[in-house]
Amino acid sequence: MSTTTDAIAERGPPGPIVNHDADLARKRPEVGSARVRAPTRRGGQLLLHAAFIAVCVATLFPMLWMLRTAFAPSQDVFRATLSLWPDNATLGNFAAAFRLHPVGTWFMNSVVVAGAITLGKLAVSLPAAFAFGVLSFRGRDAAFALVVGTMTVPYVITLLPTYVAVAGIGLYDTLSGVIVPTIGHCGFVVFFLRQAFKALPRELFEAARIDGAGPWRQMVEIALPNIWGAVAAMAVLSFLGAWNLYLWPHLILDASEHKTLSIGLKLFATTGEQGGEWGPLMATALLAALPVVVLYLVAQRQLVSAFATSGIR
Repeated sequence: MSTTTDAIAERGPPGPIVNHDADLARKRPEVGSARVRAPTRRGGQLLLHAAFIAVCVATLFPMLWMLRTAFAPSQDVFRATLSLWPDNATLGNFAAAFRLHPVGTWFMNSVVVAGAITLGKLAVSLPAAFAFGVLSFRGRDAAFALVVGTMTVPYVITLLPTYVAVAGIGLYDTLSGVIVPTIGHCGFVVFFLRQAFKALPRELFEAARIDGAGPWRQMVEIALPNIWGAVAAMAVLSFLGAWNLYLWPHLILDASEHKTLSIGLKLFATTGEQGGEWGPLMATALLAALPVVVLYLVAQRQLVSAFATSGIR
């Protein structure tokens, strides 16, 4: 008996009695609250998806209406009853568009302008971006800040001095007058490609420099194969921007055979017996939108991956 008393004395007084059932009851989530929260969260997701669907429908409806009008006969363009597709679809609007105006010439002019501007921007931006992102030289950061600063200058402010300069060197009413000044608006391309070059390991260029490779060889053989996604993304964005140019070509081009497709579309709204050839106008607008849509669908993966891996968040 004394041994038992001594053992209890060594262990000290007994601790508080713990009710494990009560602890489990407190830790167990309330079933009723979970049932209330689950439908609420599901309802919020349904509302969010419904809002997204409504925005998509509102965005795509003008495209659908353009497609419908492009294939609708002239007497069905402004019919009283609403329909998403004409009853008697026809290709007559496309033939009328080519008959009324030189749409084929405008289309080729747009291809030449957009292609030349895209190639010109890449030819200027790639060496500049490589120099700012990889090479080390005095004044590099200041020069890069100056290039980035050009992005803050409103485009409209440069129109008048650019017009005077282009007219002074004899490029008025020429496609070259549209192409050459637009190539200079490449600040964002330089900035984006610089981020892609900076994301590459420095050891690649150090090893190439030890092997005797100069800057041009480093850029062409080492850097470019590793950033083709970023280059493709900038090529697509530059092409789309050049394809949709309106203000500067409208200011510098005069002759009908020199106009681009975006400018020529305006002529359809000011001609015709009723003040506008809407069927041929929508047919030409469909031709203008088709290359843009196809190009985006083909290159959308490159666009997403380039923005995800270029260091821009």
